[in-house]
Amino acid sequence: MARIKKTYDYLIELKNRGYNRSNELLELYNKWKRDTDIRSLSDFLSIIWKEKDNIKPKYLGENSYNNFRGVAFEEFCFDLVNKIFEEVGAKDEIKPFWNEKVLTDEFYIFEDGRFKIHPKYKRVDIVIGKKEGNSVHPIVIISCKIWQSTNWLDEDRAVFDNIRNRYPYVLGYSLCMNLN
Repeated sequence: MARIKKTYDYLIELKNRGYNRSNELLELYNKWKRDTDIRSLSDFLSIIWKEKDNIKPKYLGENSYNNFRGVAFEEFCFDLVNKIFEEVGAKDEIKPFWNEKVLTDEFYIFEDGRFKIHPKYKRVDIVIGKKEGNSVHPIVIISCKIWQSTNWLDEDRAVFDNIRNRYPYVLGYSLCMNLN
């Protein structure tokens, strides 16, 4: 997993800053981690959504708040995919990765008297594939978003198209959760 800041890190930050519902959120988080329980995730995100006017200005700020919600949804989706792979015993050849880099392009630039390869990568929320070196060769890519607007879908489509230029047989999916 390449994700630097996970849901638990945000929860500890909220707790350390004195957010009064942090223990309730931690309990829901632990339940969804243990049981891969969609109801716990839904309740968790519902509290965060209802408390946004409290959490954003006092505890996390706008960007961290939005990242917190998105990371929670990504983490749940990754846990679910990972659980499926564990249950069917399919983690030998391919496996799921969270927020890993996928090679999208390589440029050859003449520098210092020789050609040098300059790779271009794109991080994907969830990628199912095989890791080699610094990137994952994808079979399936999954984007996980908290619904805000159609712009997210357009961005996902552009990323999928870019990856498909290099890996034409990759399958791409977008998972959206609406909190309204």
